[in-house]
Amino acid sequence: MSVHFKVVERPNPRDLTLPNKYYAHIVNGDDITFAELAQLISKVSNLNYGSVVGTLATLVEVIELQLIHGRQVRLSDLGTLYLTLSSEGVDSKDGFSAANIKKAAIRFRPGQRLKALVRNLKFAKLGNNGTTAEEDEIDA
Repeated sequence: MSVHFKVVERPNPRDLTLPNKYYAHIVNGDDITFAELAQLISKVSNLNYGSVVGTLATLVEVIELQLIHGRQVRLSDLGTLYLTLSSEGVDSKDGFSAANIKKAAIRFRPGQRLKALVRNLKFAKLGNNGTTAEEDEIDA
């Protein structure tokens, strides 16, 4: 199975006077909801739907608590979640306070399994009619 992409025209953000160029743009399908994900897990495991929903909801709560306590959350082959900060610089260490912090973000570093998935992707260019041509398939 291939990941679909289309070709889009974009300006150079560093120099808008340069001519536009064409770039690949991934074509995403529909989002999967929490409930749909739980239903799929239930179908491929011994767990009933309610157990999966409860487990996933608890996982979210536990991840939140661990991130708040400054811990990185390693989820095996899936990857690692961690917090980062963005702040203003000040001239001295003593002059820095929490007020200098502008925002926090949650980052995700993929694990080995997801990295392998990305390395082994195949790509198929979508034509104007939304179909792919086999000769356009490209390995990553």
